[in-house]
Amino acid sequence: MLSAVARTSMRARAPARLIRGGAHHFPSPNGMNLPFDTQKKSFKFIYWGSCGFFSALPFIAAWWQLRKGNGNPNY
Repeated sequence: MLSAVARTSMRARAPARLIRGGAHHFPSPNGMNLPFDTQKKSFKFIYWGSCGFFSALPFIAAWWQLRKGNGNPNY
């Protein structure tokens, strides 16, 4: 048997479940909800290229800082 608190809690959540259920059904073909075209052939090169560049950027910056040395131009 449910307590009064549990029944009150269940009654409070029921309308929210109904509201969330069917209010947002509209057709959304694959990739049409994005601000860029994912079907272009150049997309995968730009995507993976930018992922690779931004992954390598901290290592490039560390190499650059270590390469500069201690202010000695002949380093």
